[in-house]
Amino acid sequence: MTGHRVLLVRPWDTARVGSGCCGGATGGICVEGWHEDPETVRDRASREPWGALYRAVRGGLPDTVAVEMVDPQNTLFLLPAVVRDARRRGRSWPASLREMVRGPGYAAIIVDGRVVSQGELPDPDRALQLIRAALTQRCR
Repeated sequence: MTGHRVLLVRPWDTARVGSGCCGGATGGICVEGWHEDPETVRDRASREPWGALYRAVRGGLPDTVAVEMVDPQNTLFLLPAVVRDARRRGRSWPASLREMVRGPGYAAIIVDGRVVSQGELPDPDRALQLIRAALTQRCR
């Protein structure tokens, strides 16, 4: 891959145990008819701003920039991807590993292996500013 890559690490979902009807994973087999766990409804509603952010970022960057939404629990992809991207952009091993540790942070935005935002979801305009600034900076 020769272009830039932006990883949008979506916020962690509420933890659930099992896959019963109230867990939202089995849809349609509940004896009492379909109903949804209130946590599932809240989780889905909390993703709407993240979807708006993704659409704004994807629409506000050139097609040469890959934009990927990543589940924070997919560490088998996320952690090596952060290190590979950082190393590809010339970052040192220690700096790359520091970014890898920060990568799964809540609502992280990672540009070429560098975490530019985490901890809270920025509005779409602010996210684009952060990403564009990171795309123009040289590695530190």
